Amino acid sequence: MRLDLCPEAVEVGAMVRERIEGEGGVDVLRRCVADPDVRGAVGDMLGELGIWEIDISEGPIELEVAAEVCRAAGRYALPYPVVERLGATGADATALVSARGQAIANHRDLDLTWNALDLEGSRYDLPSGRRLPSATKLAPFGSEVDPVPRGDKAVRGAARLVLLQGWWLLGLLENAIEDTARYTEEREQFGRKLVRFQSVAFQLADMVLESEGSSELAKYALWSITNSADDDDALAEALGLRVALQRAAGVVLRGAHQLHGAMGFTDEVDVSWLSRASQAVRRLPEDSQRTTGAFLSAVERAGYSELGHIATASR
Repeated sequence: MRLDLCPEAVEVGAMVRERIEGEGGVDVLRRCVADPDVRGAVGDMLGELGIWEIDISEGPIELEVAAEVCRAAGRYALPYPVVERLGATGADATALVSARGQAIANHRDLDLTWNALDLEGSRYDLPSGRRLPSATKLAPFGSEVDPVPRGDKAVRGAARLVLLQGWWLLGLLENAIEDTARYTEEREQFGRKLVRFQSVAFQLADMVLESEGSSELAKYALWSITNSADDDDALAEALGLRVALQRAAGVVLRGAHQLHGAMGFTDEVDVSWLSRASQAVRRLPEDSQRTTGAFLSAVERAGYSELGHIATASR
């Protein structure tokens, strides 16, 4: 396993991150929630950087670059279907949807051709026509859709899509930790910086541990999916990463809210926006309980002898 990303991925990821920061970082999300039509300019901005020319089916370097782009976008909860476009299979954008009937797809109202996959790789058509977003607090860009089963599968495509979504969420958690660490360095209580209190330091350490562990698992999943010839193996690795990140998100964002205190629930701080933006990714297409079920089913199909190791003897 190679622990470092390729130079191309590092370079493109840094370029995307710098551009988003130049546009205001998390303020881009604030502007788009206030005026959803601004999202078109976000897509154009990424197009200027050549992001939509990335084809993850061409090889491992392209997949690494796409993963790092999703990480940079997730860092600021960029309000645009970056994951869905980079992970698209047979359309401009591919949404991850629930296999249980009516579902919600983020950014479905944008003028793109759409289809969908569920967590088992089953393919769906999404009826054409603009679907206005529901504009709820936890899913401001979510639109209700009625996926129509196609009767075939794209398991490898689902694995890549779940993987990229995981990298998006990883970037968000990393930024939430950095923002919280800065806050505890700046704020004082009883004449001491918050970070000097043992309980605060311990909680920050727990958050960092979850993030660092998730980062290593994300790189392992990326390497494993790239090097696995079996589609079921690839999907199991991607779903394992998703389960881990759903758990990590609970630890990190709960800690971020607690250490920010009441400020953590106000629109003035970035953590509040990041936490809300994470909800759609953490709970859609399935929550942690159902994702775990899908993961266990994928493990059974793949024939794992133990988590993270492929049992080739049984095939």
